[in-house]
Amino acid sequence: MIYSNEQAKQFKYIVTSSFGNDSVALLQYMHENHEGEFCALYNDTGWARSDWPARVAKISNMCFEKGIQVFITKSIGMEGIVRKNKGWPMPASAMQWCTQELKEKPSNEFYEKYDPSVNSIIVTGRRRAESQNRANLPLWQYESKKHGGRDVYNPIINFSSDERDLYIHKFGIEPLPHSSMECYPCVCANKKDLAAMPLDDERIDLIEKIEIELGHTRNGKPRTMFRPYRVGGGVGIRQAIAWGRGEHGFKSDYVPNEYKLTGQFVMFEGVNDVAYEIETKAGKELARQCDGGFCGEAA
Repeated sequence: MIYSNEQAKQFKYIVTSSFGNDSVALLQYMHENHEGEFCALYNDTGWARSDWPARVAKISNMCFEKGIQVFITKSIGMEGIVRKNKGWPMPASAMQWCTQELKEKPSNEFYEKYDPSVNSIIVTGRRRAESQNRANLPLWQYESKKHGGRDVYNPIINFSSDERDLYIHKFGIEPLPHSSMECYPCVCANKKDLAAMPLDDERIDLIEKIEIELGHTRNGKPRTMFRPYRVGGGVGIRQAIAWGRGEHGFKSDYVPNEYKLTGQFVMFEGVNDVAYEIETKAGKELARQCDGGFCGEAA
């Protein structure tokens, strides 16, 4: 489903935006260099942090004042697809279907409706300096399959953080001290991301509720958002948060009762020093970024 206060015309460029720092810098860059030739497209994941919709509304209004048309797509949302698939997406694998469901499909529906001739160019705010994943990102990606065969333009790939922040200030707001919160928490969240979640955050309660209601796999493993081997052996969102807040080497060696199969002891995968140490090496954190090519920065 697509929402807008007016119909879209045929735009030369469609700017994908998460409304995070890189996305805002991109909007300003496009406004200065391609005024009147583009619209912005935001995917509502239904999983944003509680304050993120207010930011989306604020930036959308600022775009309106600059003459930039903003469109917002909606899907069944993160909770909806998790319940539908009876499990959580797995980072950096074929099972990380959240990007496809929450961004790719809604975006391509928009493209097909407003650019059936496949003439528009998709623009992203990805930067090479963001991560190892994007270090070799080209300026142009031709006939991208993920974008329905449309060309993809990445104009700020060589921006440093300082250069990016300059454009954010020119847009009229201050840079955020963190990445986009359109998915909170992201399935790719690392130790620092989990540590930043307040212990009384309502999202933790919701995740725990979903985890428990999803039950167990055929192998008797609970369907948790974060696999135990990724979070020091922790089972369930609360133990994942405890791992995030703990010191390096922090591990959990027990399973909360609500995650156990009745009358059965379950050995969970990855609860060992080797798996944990491999996962927590600095370089490995970068490999887990959400990199679907539909937003300006890792979630």
